[in-house]
Amino acid sequence: MNISIPHSWLKEFLTTDAAPAKIAECLSLCGPSVEKLTKAGDDWIYEIEVTTNRVDMMSVLGICREAAAILPRFGFKAKLNSPTKTVFVGSNQTFPLKIVVDHQLCPRFAAVIIANVITKPSPFKIKDRLEKSGIRTLNNVVDISNYLMRAYGQPVHTFDFDKIKSTMVLRLSRKGESLTTLDGKTFTLPGGDIVIEDDSKRLIDLCGIMGGANSAVDNNTKNVLLFVQTYSAKHIRRSSMILGQRSEAAQIFEKQPDPEAVMPVLIQGIQLFKELAGGTQASRIIDLYPKPYQSKIITAPLQLIKERLGVEISQNEVDNILKSLGFDHGLVPSWRAKDINIPEDIVEEVARIYGYHKLPSQIMATPIPTNYPETNFYLEQQIKHWLVGMGLTEIYTNSLVSQNFPGQLKIKNALSADWQYLRNSLVPSHTQRFAAFEIANVYLPRPGQLPEERQQLIISGLADFTKLKGIVDALFAKLHLPVEAEFTATNAVIDLAPIIKKARIYPQYQPLSAYPPIIEDLTFTIPSKTFIGPVIKTIKQTDPLVASATLTKTYGQNFTFTITYQSQTKQLSNESIAPIRKKIVAALKIKARATLVGDLR
Repeated sequence: MNISIPHSWLKEFLTTDAAPAKIAECLSLCGPSVEKLTKAGDDWIYEIEVTTNRVDMMSVLGICREAAAILPRFGFKAKLNSPTKTVFVGSNQTFPLKIVVDHQLCPRFAAVIIANVITKPSPFKIKDRLEKSGIRTLNNVVDISNYLMRAYGQPVHTFDFDKIKSTMVLRLSRKGESLTTLDGKTFTLPGGDIVIEDDSKRLIDLCGIMGGANSAVDNNTKNVLLFVQTYSAKHIRRSSMILGQRSEAAQIFEKQPDPEAVMPVLIQGIQLFKELAGGTQASRIIDLYPKPYQSKIITAPLQLIKERLGVEISQNEVDNILKSLGFDHGLVPSWRAKDINIPEDIVEEVARIYGYHKLPSQIMATPIPTNYPETNFYLEQQIKHWLVGMGLTEIYTNSLVSQNFPGQLKIKNALSADWQYLRNSLVPSHTQRFAAFEIANVYLPRPGQLPEERQQLIISGLADFTKLKGIVDALFAKLHLPVEAEFTATNAVIDLAPIIKKARIYPQYQPLSAYPPIIEDLTFTIPSKTFIGPVIKTIKQTDPLVASATLTKTYGQNFTFTITYQSQTKQLSNESIAPIRKKIVAALKIKARATLVGDLR
């Protein structure tokens, strides 16, 4: 995840004497990586990479929290400024909508009505900060939502209150329901998406992703429903991926932002509507939060920290580092609750603020371990080169398939109907009509355990079985192994791992015989649709003195084989090979229904 923040906005939350270049340098050494610092008029823009586990830093406030902890380690003054909190609410006000929330889908839902809103362009400061952050400005109402999200890392939603019919029900969508979003796109929902419907049974929000066009704020809006909430991360992620709607709000919700930020952000929203849109609070604030955040304590012994860092560090310094990050005597701040779970997480926090660049480095005193993995990557790559040289195209297919073949495992949280099952064979993935191959894993069930991953090679798409068999024979010849493959009409499947273990790239040395060979041709009439590979194999296995057998000529159903006879210990004669010749003729008659052309000599 990436975020852009102008220095002018950062200064609202952070008081420091550090220049922008130093802020960027210090943050990159101990916290989020500032990928680029760009001059923009009299301002600077930080382009920051935020790691996926640190959703709390997807905001100006989050970056300033980090800067307030890091900059003093480099000798700069830094103080985090608390945002202004103003609440103006009448004690006798009510909330005019009935709200029904499934809290398995929405752990916290807070909302308020703002009346007498005047929709107009935002003031320069708001537009300038948003545009420098890469966010398009529209009008003051929409800009308030985006401003709050970028400032505090908590997505905010605004609806035209007068377009909603008396009730809001937050539930899961049913398959086939449709919704037109703010950008004019109409989606037919797959089911299982978090949505809101009103009393007229209209869907008015695709929650966490984008609001509905039928509840959108426009230039005629007078009364606004402002609401802030958290959602089930897995549902937001699933809907966002299936529908292809990767909004910044969706990315934040799927990383589970701080639920304790909901109310402060709502309060700031009320204040901004007052300042920027002339709005007044027209209802009480509702806060549906049945299971409030429970604080947790994670500690790390000082000795563990010393051992992991390899430095002498005092308990006082550790306490100061953790306190600067919001940890108080082991109490994890709410914005880090999803990220800090074990003592080693505390060690990591101390290490980065102390400074990885200050930790001692030492070259290994022992040789680099040579216990290489069993997989023979070189031979695997060589197999690919051989198959490409034989005219095949390497392709890659998805490990997930849509059809439930016997023995396949079903994914519980499949993202699509097309990707529901882990394949236990490569065959279902190969339906192309061109000659191709693939080396990939298949997944075989093991009761009570994770599936076994087994590597397969498939050669597919060849309409001519003779060519398919010839390619497989040639491959195994290069590996100096007998053929071990399962054939169908158009595919050959090979269990690759045991083949690679047994294979040799180079042939085994055979000493040359001191005695000359006898070479002759035998022609056989062989029935159609007979595989020639087994015929050659039968000839070779007839007698140890058969050194080689090769198909050299064909004419109709007549096949001529060149056969070489050779001994390592004696000179052969026509008389000595005559019995072998008779054995070959007899064996082929039985196994291949082949008849010799001509007479035996």
